[in-house]
Amino acid sequence: MRRLRLCRVWLLSVSIGIGSLVGGTGCTSVRQVIGRELVPVQTEIELGQKLARQVEAEHRVLRDPALQRYVRFLAQPLIDQAWVDRPGIDYRLTVLDDDAQVNAFALPGGPMYVFTGLLLLADDEAEVAGVLAHELGHVVARHSANQLGTQFGVQLLMAIALGEAPEELAQMGAQIAGAGAMARFSRDDERQADDYGVAYTAAAGYDPGGLVTLFEKMGRLQSAPGTSIERFLASHPATDERIARIQRRVDRLGPGGERRAERYLEMTASLR
Repeated sequence: MRRLRLCRVWLLSVSIGIGSLVGGTGCTSVRQVIGRELVPVQTEIELGQKLARQVEAEHRVLRDPALQRYVRFLAQPLIDQAWVDRPGIDYRLTVLDDDAQVNAFALPGGPMYVFTGLLLLADDEAEVAGVLAHELGHVVARHSANQLGTQFGVQLLMAIALGEAPEELAQMGAQIAGAGAMARFSRDDERQADDYGVAYTAAAGYDPGGLVTLFEKMGRLQSAPGTSIERFLASHPATDERIARIQRRVDRLGPGGERRAERYLEMTASLR
């Protein structure tokens, strides 16, 4: 597996805002500049754990140990990349059983979820890897934590994390679980997560173009009946401009990376 620091991936491109070049000595550590540090890290982690319990009470966790292991295996090289940029986080991935939900999301502090509907839409490992790497980018850059800190206030989040505001926790958890996502991220947050997504998938040995092809599919299926794809697109709008921007990033990296379609279809056959 190629080992590639995020900032090295973009030596041929402009800075993504968090991993910029400093003189001729290399890259500023992502850990030095991530987020605005609105929410204390321990609060973020404890809040994420509590919200994860809420999500798993609202949604059915897939009862297929083999498929759970496979999806986590698929994600592990991406998590290894995220760990370099933000260590000390439990990046825990769980598959939720809902074929109508074409969605994936990450909570503050590391818990991540992908619905079976998204696994069914994808045709290969690279497409799933692109989305998961994007969600990892939100965790690494602390987008979810800072978003909640801005929305609810840091003091309330600290109280929830300490178990002192159970009603507010229930309301927040129900809101996130019901939407199957965090609230809509800013355009800058989405671009930053896209950049992480492309960088992490490439560094992990996947074809980074997987994120492009999956977003293109989502755009085509947006109006299809019987799916909840609009929930993902509401917080991750797949506009033509955004897809083109991701494609430019991919093009700068040049050809390479694995799609692994045959193995993916074999391992997810139980869903089909």
